Amino acid sequence: MGRDRRPPLANDKLTDSGQWPLFEPYYTVSAMVPAGYLLKRIVPPPGWLDTASGHIKDICSVSDCVNDNVVDVQDAWLHNGFGLANSPDVLTGLASASGMATAGATLMYFTAYEYELKSDGWRFDAAGWRPRSRIPSAVVADDVRSPDADSVALLGYDVVVCNDYLEHSPLSCNVLTKILPVNEHCLLPGIGDAIAAVETGKFGGGCEEGKYTIYAVHLIL
Repeated sequence: MGRDRRPPLANDKLTDSGQWPLFEPYYTVSAMVPAGYLLKRIVPPPGWLDTASGHIKDICSVSDCVNDNVVDVQDAWLHNGFGLANSPDVLTGLASASGMATAGATLMYFTAYEYELKSDGWRFDAAGWRPRSRIPSAVVADDVRSPDADSVALLGYDVVVCNDYLEHSPLSCNVLTKILPVNEHCLLPGIGDAIAAVETGKFGGGCEEGKYTIYAVHLIL
C-alpha cells in the first residue's frame, strides 16, 4: 500500500501524476498562520496535573480551563475567527475599561495550523483533516497584527478543541500529560508531534467532542 496523502498547503502544487504531495512536507511552519493574542495568568501546574517526573514548570495552554485569561475577549465579542484578539490593544483596552489589574499578566501570541479535524472525542480519522473554519461565534474579521520576529519566543504547540468558541486544551484540562511527552510549559515540542498525537487517537477515549486544531504558543518578550 502507498502512503496516505495529506491535504494541500497554501503553496503546494500538484505532482506530475496529478496528486498532492506525500505526508513528509506536512510538518512545516508554512502550515501556521497568524492567529492573535491573549493576556494570560501563567500558573504552576495544579497537583492533579503534574507528571511523575515533575518537569512541568507552568501551564501555557491556549484555553482558560487551567490558566485564566485576564480579560475574556470572547465574552466581549471582540474575538476573531481564531477566538483571539487581533492585537494587544484590544486586550489592554478591555482591561482598562473593566478596571482589571494586569500586574503579573503575560501577553501571549499565537499562530494556528491551517487545518482542523472533527471528532466525537472517541474516533480520529487521519484522513479527515480539512481547511480550518472560523469559530462560529466570531463577528470580528481576522486582521491580526503580527509581532516582530525578534520580539517573540516559541514555547511549544497546544492541541485545541473548538466548537462555538475556543473551548478546551486537553493536554492540560484532560490531563493528557500522562501519555504525551509535553515540555515544561505543558505543550508539545513540535508541530509534527501535535499532528501525530491527533491522528493516532491520543486524544480519544471520550476526551472532548469538536474540531481539533493546533496553536503555536509564543511569549511576547
